[in-house]
Amino acid sequence: MGLPTAMTTSRIHACLCDAPYPATRRSLVAYARKTGAPDDVLRTLERLPERGYASPDAVTRTIGMLV
Repeated sequence: MGLPTAMTTSRIHACLCDAPYPATRRSLVAYARKTGAPDDVLRTLERLPERGYASPDAVTRTIGMLV
């Protein structure tokens, strides 16, 4: 499994911009599944630490730290 690319990160942001925040990893993954996010986005979200996220920017910042 490769690390997320910038394209994946921007796609994640787009998939989660309307999600209800604050949110946990679990709720973000559930939201992304429900809204039909692509598999690469789901795989990346599943790698996030389980904690609270205040916004899509917080999610993509965390993903950037995982790279």
